[in-house]
Amino acid sequence: MKEFPFYTTSLLLSPLLIWQGLKARKTIPRLPEASGPDSGEFPGSHPFHLLVLGESTVAGVGIPDYKSSLTGQIASVLQNKSGRKIFWKAIGESGITLKEAKEKFGSRLPESFPDAIVLALGANDVVKLNTQKKWSSDLQDLIDVCRSKYPSTPVFIAGVPPLGIFPSLPKTMRFVLGWKARLLDQASSYLSSKLENVFHVPMRKIGSISSEGIFCSDGFHPSVKGCSIWGEEIADSILAKAVNDFSKKDL
Repeated sequence: MKEFPFYTTSLLLSPLLIWQGLKARKTIPRLPEASGPDSGEFPGSHPFHLLVLGESTVAGVGIPDYKSSLTGQIASVLQNKSGRKIFWKAIGESGITLKEAKEKFGSRLPESFPDAIVLALGANDVVKLNTQKKWSSDLQDLIDVCRSKYPSTPVFIAGVPPLGIFPSLPKTMRFVLGWKARLLDQASSYLSSKLENVFHVPMRKIGSISSEGIFCSDGFHPSVKGCSIWGEEIADSILAKAVNDFSKKDL
């Protein structure tokens, strides 16, 4: 997918998009982040450490607590399907872009080595209409930040959220932002294919089912149900790829 047609279309629609964007800012309610500790564990044998870095979905916006948010949902599925004892840690900030994440998260990485790292970002880069080139460069930089501290840990790049189905956004804006989300997700897939021990996890399930019940009251952030569906998809990818950590007896 080339970006020239996207930016040409966006330019032609810019007056309408600006008006819709201003209206959306006023009408979409601001929900609080998850409460309680941003780390925890699920019981089992053979400990497995999960680290998730990201934006509002990782910060748990609209979700009661971190255990019910995306990170907790990934950890829960890993425990249920493997029997492993899962230690999980969420490092998230609402409104953050990839560039901001690479600048801020390095100093917040835990000392203990994770067995898997999940990067869940993209919605804010989509809204800012960042290019594939910038997205790929910032994504590479964030991966390098993780690699500098955890050289051998596999990294899983979660799919860019499909803003084209977000019910709080006007139809034209959904079309344009959904298009941009696909472009950035394509860039994630291409970059991961060139890197060792880095895996792209496209968001297929949420984008292919009814949106009823999978969003919070703001129509923008995933609900507990939405996090559960998305979390299972990511967890299944970790289970499939991290064969050295999840032995046959544990699966």
